Amino acid sequence: MISSPPDREPGKFGRRAFTLTEVIVAATLSLIVLAGVLSANLQVIRGGVRIGQYVEMETQVRRALDFLGRDLRAASAIKWNSASDITLTIPAANGTTAQVTYAWTSTSQAFFRVAGASSATIVGRLELIRGIPAQAGGASGVTFARYDRDGVAATTDAATKSIQITLRASRSAKTAVNTTEAVSATFALRSKT
Repeated sequence: MISSPPDREPGKFGRRAFTLTEVIVAATLSLIVLAGVLSANLQVIRGGVRIGQYVEMETQVRRALDFLGRDLRAASAIKWNSASDITLTIPAANGTTAQVTYAWTSTSQAFFRVAGASSATIVGRLELIRGIPAQAGGASGVTFARYDRDGVAATTDAATKSIQITLRASRSAKTAVNTTEAVSATFALRSKT
């Protein structure tokens, strides 16, 4: 004989479902947790962008100061073109001398090195630092100051024995705040007569 299960009373042993209130509470809690995770993820991404900007800017500044420092220490003469433009006479590989110009331009907002005595030369221009905006009031983004052997501001090329460079590099991105670094360095002209 085959037996059949007894009839169940409704609601006594039946499946139980979530109520609408429980579903809404669970969905709300899930949204709060998800919003927190997304917010933390966005902050991590922004931090990564800022670090990347800072590393790029720091690398460019160090490279520029290395180039400038090497050339200034080897320079036998200096020509003061303006507060943001100098020309150095440095030894060349063949035993003669060559001229290189270091300058900043508001057009490209870049500090660059170019062979020759003119910062207007574009061919062979090596951009050392990008993203140097003009200062408040339109002042140059890169400024040179010249000093004599006693540390007093020099007024002639012949009296110049050291050069100070001051700049403020900046990087910006749509998803992060601007990264800015102010730099000032002084170099002695060791080979200048």
